[in-house]
Amino acid sequence: MLTLARFNVRIVRTGDAYGLDDRLINNDEPMVEFYDRRHMHTPRGQFVSRYYIRTLLERPDGLGLALDGGVPAWTVNADDMRLVVAYLRGAADVVAA
Repeated sequence: MLTLARFNVRIVRTGDAYGLDDRLINNDEPMVEFYDRRHMHTPRGQFVSRYYIRTLLERPDGLGLALDGGVPAWTVNADDMRLVVAYLRGAADVVAA
């Protein structure tokens, strides 16, 4: 898991458990989840959002990411998104060839 100032970022590989109390199994392509570290409703924090990794890797560099339009604090700035992308690219088993 990648820890940023505000968020915990978790890779959900194909076959991994995810969702509320990890009751679901990812039978699709790898995903990434964002948790708000300030609210420890789960061991990872408060769940905020989930994306396919491919979606984030296809985005232009230098952009932040609004995880939830209704909560201004749930925005990942451009510098932190660079860290997220590097983290995802470093997990070679989740990056499509």
